[in-house]
Amino acid sequence: MAVRFESIPVLDVNINNIHHLWPSLMKAVESATFIAIDTELSGIGTRKTLMAKSVEDRYKGTAENAKSRSVVSLGLSCFQLTHVDTKSGKNTSDMSDDSSVDDGAESCRVWNFLVQTYNIMALCQEEYIVEPASLRFLVEHGFDFNKQYSCGVGYYRGNDKAESPSSNVSLRSLFTKLVRSSKPVVFHNALTDLVYLYQNFYANLPATMSSFISDLTEIFPSGVYDTKYITDYVHRMPASYLEYVFRKSQRDNLQRYETDKSSVTINILPYPPSDTVNQCRCGLPQKTLQDTDPDPDTFQAIKDHICQGFAGHGWCGNGNRCSKSHDIDMILDLDQLVQTKKSRKRKRRILNQQQENGDNSDEKTGLVGNQFTKDQLDQFIVSRHENREICKAGCHRAGFDSFMTGFSFAVYLSKYGNYNDSFCLDDCGMEAFKNNVYLSGKDMPLSIVKSAFSKNSKDHKEKIKRISENGDNS
Repeated sequence: MAVRFESIPVLDVNINNIHHLWPSLMKAVESATFIAIDTELSGIGTRKTLMAKSVEDRYKGTAENAKSRSVVSLGLSCFQLTHVDTKSGKNTSDMSDDSSVDDGAESCRVWNFLVQTYNIMALCQEEYIVEPASLRFLVEHGFDFNKQYSCGVGYYRGNDKAESPSSNVSLRSLFTKLVRSSKPVVFHNALTDLVYLYQNFYANLPATMSSFISDLTEIFPSGVYDTKYITDYVHRMPASYLEYVFRKSQRDNLQRYETDKSSVTINILPYPPSDTVNQCRCGLPQKTLQDTDPDPDTFQAIKDHICQGFAGHGWCGNGNRCSKSHDIDMILDLDQLVQTKKSRKRKRRILNQQQENGDNSDEKTGLVGNQFTKDQLDQFIVSRHENREICKAGCHRAGFDSFMTGFSFAVYLSKYGNYNDSFCLDDCGMEAFKNNVYLSGKDMPLSIVKSAFSKNSKDHKEKIKRISENGDNS
């Protein structure tokens, strides 16, 4: 078991090896405590559609896009909670934690997970739209469209087709397996993924959002969890895009482990070297800026070096052509320096108040850190780019993204959940996060709760009946 990991193996699944990997994939789904899911899409439509003021209009627009676009890869990361260790902890405040919730526990638990991650290359067998912006984004992050078209796992959208030969090894049968398993599912910014998964691998989308939500409560009876909702509404990190949340969770988890607070360790199966296994490097850097005390000019130089658009939102219109740094670790370093400056200002105010009140004690205030100059900054930047540990080929692949989502959720589970001698997620105190889906630009999440006035869609009722009666794998 490891709290610090240098790389994560992701199994690349395609038409040439899916039959060979199918038994292990089925076993991973069956044994999982929760399953993190991510999709890469051929397009998502216009921002106007995604940000429609009416949530109903937002759903309808996304549904129309899902009928004409496709899933180009599907990521599944299966997290199995194997055991939880309990040890005496230190009841101290966590200055690096951006949460507004105080866990305050006097004992800590180490949540140990076995993780298996798959990246499935998908190829829709019908015509579909490919948006240039989505194409460029995927290519810049290493997506191989030649490989997709030559050996992607074929599928068709919408309802099951009676004239199509059924197969027990297909993307539709995989989704059926997910439904039959009744496992909790975890996403980052879940709504778009849920809509596309439904249309591409399950059935035709219902006409109304109320029916869609009603269907979801039966498709995923153990609940939908959204790490973007937890990040924005509960944990309140400075940013909430996936790479930032994952990297921040890595750092926080390591610090919590080293200070005897509840944390997560993961175990990875010892896969032999193979073309199927893609090792996604994601080790934390050995050197960071968070323990330094830069002068104002150096602090500004650090800020100027970083692309502020990417730092805030995880996206930059210039892509790889941007002259500023997209280094997520430097972005996190800068955010930590900002937090440190705020902390020192508070301490300085306290010191000034003490002096005004005649308190001349020699108590140290921790106002002085390690001085950091511009020359040292230049050397640091050079060393960071020469020894870059974040995986470029693996980032923003559906498989690795699903792992980042699952790991972030596991860290949230260790912080906000509780262990009651059960490996079932429903028994781990996460009810407040269950079935709350993030809505961009809205003050409240979307609740995946069936209304007394809503009805399930006809296509769903027919599909779920076949699944429950005979385990239809079509």
